[in-house]
Amino acid sequence: MVWACFLVAAWLCGSSFAQPVEPASPAQSEKRIDSWRHFESLVRTINEARQELTDARKRLQSAQDDTEREQLGADIERLSREIESLQMAWEMWATGGVDVQLFAPKASEKFDWRDELESVFEPIVVELRRLTERPRKMERLRSELSFYEQRLAAAEAAYANVAALKGQAPSEELVAAFSALEERWRKRRDDLQTRLELVNYELRELLTPSQPGEQKAKAALQELLSGRFVNLVLALLAAGATYGLLRMVSRGYVALAARRGRRRSTFSRAVNLTFMTVAVVLSLFAAMAVLYARGDWILLGLLLIVLVGVALTLQRTLPGYMKEAKMLLNIGPVREGERVVYNGLPWKVASLNVYSTLVNPALRGGRLRLPVSELETLISRRHDEDEPWFPSREEDFVLLDDDTFGKVVMQTPEVVQLRVAGAVRSYPTETYLGKCPQNLSHEGFAVVVKFGIDYDYQSTVTTEIRSTLESFIGGRLKEHEVGAYLKEFFVEFDEAAASSLDFMIYALFSGEAAPHYRRIRRLLQSVAVDACNAHGWVIPFSQVTVHLPSGGQKAA
Repeated sequence: MVWACFLVAAWLCGSSFAQPVEPASPAQSEKRIDSWRHFESLVRTINEARQELTDARKRLQSAQDDTEREQLGADIERLSREIESLQMAWEMWATGGVDVQLFAPKASEKFDWRDELESVFEPIVVELRRLTERPRKMERLRSELSFYEQRLAAAEAAYANVAALKGQAPSEELVAAFSALEERWRKRRDDLQTRLELVNYELRELLTPSQPGEQKAKAALQELLSGRFVNLVLALLAAGATYGLLRMVSRGYVALAARRGRRRSTFSRAVNLTFMTVAVVLSLFAAMAVLYARGDWILLGLLLIVLVGVALTLQRTLPGYMKEAKMLLNIGPVREGERVVYNGLPWKVASLNVYSTLVNPALRGGRLRLPVSELETLISRRHDEDEPWFPSREEDFVLLDDDTFGKVVMQTPEVVQLRVAGAVRSYPTETYLGKCPQNLSHEGFAVVVKFGIDYDYQSTVTTEIRSTLESFIGGRLKEHEVGAYLKEFFVEFDEAAASSLDFMIYALFSGEAAPHYRRIRRLLQSVAVDACNAHGWVIPFSQVTVHLPSGGQKAA
């Protein structure tokens, strides 16, 4: 019955009873009459409940059965609560909506950390309840409306049935019994009717808008802009200003320390890490101070909840943060200025910070920004100044282990593109490295071809023929346009093969001749053929020896 107190108080605060007496219109007069009728019914309900309580107490004194005494005790407790709540509602009406609970004796307080914790978070719960009060209240009222309608219908049917049986009773004893039962069901019906009318009235008041929608939206927007939203903005500004000021001081110190050497010392990194921690803590204190000064306990409580959650999370993840702290102090497995392999590629650790920077100068877009936690599983090492960061550069010509020859068009951390035979072929960077690219443009390249002549020249193959072949091919190479890039050339006898006496023709070129790699191979073969034609040397072909059944041999 506590709901009756708030119902009557909320209704009466805006009713005509609390207003100065003014000439009333017929509608207002009718509304006042209707209100008086409702409250007469409320007073009658209180009086009937008190009488019922008195009767229950008398029956309890004379009851002998334990079960009956227990049932009567429960009824007495229920009636006492109902009378107390109805009486409170009546007093709130009679006093103009004054909360009579303010005058209740205050219980002695004892310190309890649970109660203190509840008092901290109570404003948040109250605010959330306020925001959802209207839909929750409507749902409750609809549930109560259905509850009382069902019971009122049952009570009316029971009352009518008892009244009909009373009129047909054949004896005075039955008439008296039915009269007592009829009076009990009449009280129950009237009580349910009163409660149903109160619920209907409260539901109508809740569904009736207190102000036009436009004014309500304007008031809500004004409350938002002048209240909690402003507090949130001020708290964020205070936190941001505090953090920014301390970060400026930290960066100034780092810049001052950097002038003394190329790399930051461990002490300067420790100071920087301390500044970062202090900046975060003081920025949180600044936000809390603003919310405390503004009296916004809701946002302050939410911030405390977030901080408690963060503290519990830090308790479990503290070992991981210790590893990250070592990295930031440059005493971990990865150190600033050293070389590290990440995703199969070498990188230079340009800077170690909360977000560290890795750089590969040989790649387009070769700059990664990674969280320090991503570097925990890596190990860096010092690198030499002449150590390459990638086997090729853009515009270089490379030869892969599958004999693919092409020009590097683009190379990034994800893909390498080669121009092969006029078309662009793309390789994932790791696949490209797995093919062991041979860079022809960087330090130059050598072209080695084999060429054989017939066994008829066996007597002079290592002397006269070798020197003649070397002189002839060398002269023709120097006359060709690629001769300007020729660095070294010689011809040597290689081996006595099955069908020929083979020479090895070796030509070393500088990197500028890389675009002509395939052409040079063809050129050496053609010049060797020209030398044989000029000197009448026979170029053999492969021979197959066939063993006949008679034991003879035939060469083909």
